[in-house]
Amino acid sequence: MQVETNKHLLPSYFKIISFVIAGLALTSVIISFNTQLNLDPNIFLPLGKYLFLLAMVFFSFSREKNEERSFNQLRLKCLIPAIIFANIFFLFETFMELFKSVEHREFMSAFEVLLIFHIYYLVSFYYYKNK
Repeated sequence: MQVETNKHLLPSYFKIISFVIAGLALTSVIISFNTQLNLDPNIFLPLGKYLFLLAMVFFSFSREKNEERSFNQLRLKCLIPAIIFANIFFLFETFMELFKSVEHREFMSAFEVLLIFHIYYLVSFYYYKNK
């Protein structure tokens, strides 16, 4: 039984939307570091981070403009190692934090884990796609 994964992907124009959202994220981060505007950086920096993550999600899970049947198998081929890599990275980082003193421990946030996952997935997908 073959599963049609194409219907679970976003339309291809979401790639363009993801670039617009990434631009908004970059603008938000730049605004957060601008001291002349007298704005609270605690609002704009997290907003920029999560907008960038949203852009990564839209870009990762949208169809290609010229979608081929082999891309579905390639997505599955790249998805499992990306999940494993993000989990191993998270566990290794957590293990390394245990050796630090309690005051200096900084565990990875969900944002960092998801960012690592999406970057690994996108790099591997486009590497194998263009191979």
